[in-house]
Amino acid sequence: MVHERRRLVPTLIAVVLGVAFLAATLMLSATIRSSIVAQTSASVDGADAVVSADASTTIPASALAQIAASPGVSAAEPAISTTLQRTDRASVIEAHITPRIGHGTSVVSGRLPRTAGEVAVNPLVADSGVRIGHQINLSGFSEGSTGRRFTVVGVVDPGPRVSVNNDQQAYLEAATLMSLRGEQGYDTIYVTGSGGQDAVADAVSRVPGLHAKGISVRTADQERDVLTDRAMSGSQAMTGFMTAFAVIALVVGAIVIVNTFTILVAQRTRTLALARCVGATRSQVRRSVLADAVEVGLAGSLLGVLVGAGLAQLLVSVGGSSTNLPLQSHISVSAVSILVPVLVGTLVTLLAALPPARRATRVPPVAALSPVLPEPTRTVGRVRVVTGAVLFIAGAGLLIWAATGTGSMTSALIGGIAGGLMNFAGVLVLAVVIIPGLARLIGHVAGRVGGTPAELAAENAQRNPGRAATTVSALLVGVTLIVMTAVGAACGRTTIDATLDKQFPFDASVTSSASVEPAAVGAITRTKGVAEAATVPQVELTLAVAGSSHGTRVTGFGYSERARATFRDASSLKGLDDGHALVQAPGASTGDRITVRSGDRALTLTAVVPDGADPSLNRVMLTADALQKVAPGAPAHQVLVRYADGAQAADVSSALTTALAPYPAMSLNSAADQRSQMEQIVTLMMALVIGLLAISVIIALVGVANTLGLSVLERTREIGLLRALGLTRSQIKAMFGHEAVQESVAAILVGLVLGSAYGIAGAFALLGTEGSVTMHISVPWVELAAVTVVALGAGWLASVIPGRRAARISPAVALAGE
Repeated sequence: MVHERRRLVPTLIAVVLGVAFLAATLMLSATIRSSIVAQTSASVDGADAVVSADASTTIPASALAQIAASPGVSAAEPAISTTLQRTDRASVIEAHITPRIGHGTSVVSGRLPRTAGEVAVNPLVADSGVRIGHQINLSGFSEGSTGRRFTVVGVVDPGPRVSVNNDQQAYLEAATLMSLRGEQGYDTIYVTGSGGQDAVADAVSRVPGLHAKGISVRTADQERDVLTDRAMSGSQAMTGFMTAFAVIALVVGAIVIVNTFTILVAQRTRTLALARCVGATRSQVRRSVLADAVEVGLAGSLLGVLVGAGLAQLLVSVGGSSTNLPLQSHISVSAVSILVPVLVGTLVTLLAALPPARRATRVPPVAALSPVLPEPTRTVGRVRVVTGAVLFIAGAGLLIWAATGTGSMTSALIGGIAGGLMNFAGVLVLAVVIIPGLARLIGHVAGRVGGTPAELAAENAQRNPGRAATTVSALLVGVTLIVMTAVGAACGRTTIDATLDKQFPFDASVTSSASVEPAAVGAITRTKGVAEAATVPQVELTLAVAGSSHGTRVTGFGYSERARATFRDASSLKGLDDGHALVQAPGASTGDRITVRSGDRALTLTAVVPDGADPSLNRVMLTADALQKVAPGAPAHQVLVRYADGAQAADVSSALTTALAPYPAMSLNSAADQRSQMEQIVTLMMALVIGLLAISVIIALVGVANTLGLSVLERTREIGLLRALGLTRSQIKAMFGHEAVQESVAAILVGLVLGSAYGIAGAFALLGTEGSVTMHISVPWVELAAVTVVALGAGWLASVIPGRRAARISPAVALAGE
């Protein structure tokens, strides 16, 4: 079989693509880890011990001086990392205490802050137009936090000890930053001393107050390991994601490998029989086939490692330049990232070649005198049908349970994945029944248009159902996975959008610590991209339920018709009118008569308690006219905003930020931005997933071409007879084209149904287990149409070369039996 090298090319391609994904995954994981290790090493560089606090607490400010005075300690450098509101731009900014120069930190221009009213910024803030001497407004997120104005005195380029994030940052005096965020204490203290890391950490651990819950004292090496593990946990999803696609590519590749070696065995029937005639044993024949498998597997794996290295370098280059990932410029290549893909690729090829190798040992010596080609068969084993049906039904039941059950998300996902795999395995087992059956129906329709070639193509699928199923099995896998991803993402996106519309029914809200000025409302309304804006007056009221002897202090809000118009989902205002109020307060039930009072004014209404209401909110929602009756002239501290349909949320939010600059007491919160960012993430993930799954379609194309090539070999005499009976070369080509298209259509139909079901079930298992989420089914018809067209094109393209080869068969040579 050594001289049939061209037939090994499809196997080589399949192995290269599958191994490339696996190698790229391992190299990317190693690169992320080495990048993170480099960053964490730099952050603790020069320190001997590190005192750190988790998110639940802070290190007492008084401990800093005690740590610095500990035996053997020469320096203690505190750090705080938090976020503040930049109210002059209605945005969020990362904030740190004024850093010390060194460890990668330098002053680009100006100087460091020296007083409570000064601030330094990083180059990203300076690039946004902030200059030395300008003033910015900052406030914390804690309740009652008020904005303060700071003068910019310098631009600082932060080192890794300060921050590795590529975000806008501000640096303030420590006491000022503690006051703004509402917590007195530090997040981290880097300690330098003498006597070694253990001695310094031991001395620091004796400081009172450092044994409180949430505070840890570690050596620098221990802190580096903790930071690395913490950072790596966020990258595990990505590496797992790519590993899944590597497995998919290898599985689809294994299907192609089996087909390829089946073709090789069929083509070399006479050669194998002659070898048996001259004394070759069955084990020698088997070893000859497996030796080719090892050879092509090893070669393909080595090439795959090289391709994977290129893919990993491309991802690192793109990820480092376009994302916030702290990636080094070159990939890290370890022995594991080379040896594991090579071993896996070679082993998969060897295992996939075992069935054809066993088939080769069954070639009898007499076949050397009269070539025996596999006889087409119409029969399908009963055991196969029963096994496939059991797997299909059991998998479907598990999928339904995962999608509709009330268990946890973890159990739903495990059940869904297991059920999907079981169900799809059943489909693959039953493919010998499903694909030829669908192809026959499709052939009846195609025969009316395509004539004799189309009818012959349909008959061919019936004559050898195993071959028909094998032809498009890889294509079925690719189409099912792509459709599953597209439908699942569409359902998830629609569900998330509906959930965001319910939780944030308006696109944006502008809140103010003071009463909203009419000029500010006008500025918002005139902003490009704003469709509607309306104020919501609010006032403190006393609410009393009929029959109750005491009242409850609540906050009353008044919604006008203009305010209602800002809602994208007005279901949260259902039941609100001049005679009814939406109540979320203790003791109130739907239908109760309630009285709201402000001073000497009172108004009696009927209560409506929304589904899922939280009584602890102590709020009542009235119409604007009703609130005007009980509290005339109530001030507004909030403006609801609706963006114009089709407007880019980020552009409108940016324009609103500029329009609100003259009003420092006002801050913008844009739910539309969150929705837009979520859609971008889903769109990016879909593009990445479909791009990766497209590799499986390419491998499937090779598989279709391979199996059609085997079909040419098996039907040499039949094709010669058809030529002798008058079929032209073009009709022979058309017959193979029809056969590929008919079987591809059958696979596509099955893939569309299965992929849609799996995608919907996956979305329900992932999101439906959350009781607060109402699931929405969405079918991306455009994407599914594109998948259909591409898969059909791939199936037809795969038939071109086998069709040409069949058309070149001479009738006389074919009828002569070689």
